[in-house]
Amino acid sequence: MKIFIKLASRDYEKLRSRIRSPSPAHEAIERATRIDYSLDGVLFEGYNIPCDERDARMLLEMATQCCPEIVSEIQKAIRLAESYRRND
Repeated sequence: MKIFIKLASRDYEKLRSRIRSPSPAHEAIERATRIDYSLDGVLFEGYNIPCDERDARMLLEMATQCCPEIVSEIQKAIRLAESYRRND
């Protein structure tokens, strides 16, 4: 299952700074790509982190410990990927 976690730049940087290298979580976050888009006139600047379920759960665990404000974003990405998987 492919999961795409979208985080604002400041949240991405905060999480990235807390993850030690080398680790699978670090590898996942390093694959992130910069994204900028506008939705209803509101600009979103951030990162898209493509990962599998194992990596997403590791990032969720890290966020729970050090960045609780982004836990809901990671959980939302996991739920969305699970709903797509059920519909396939």
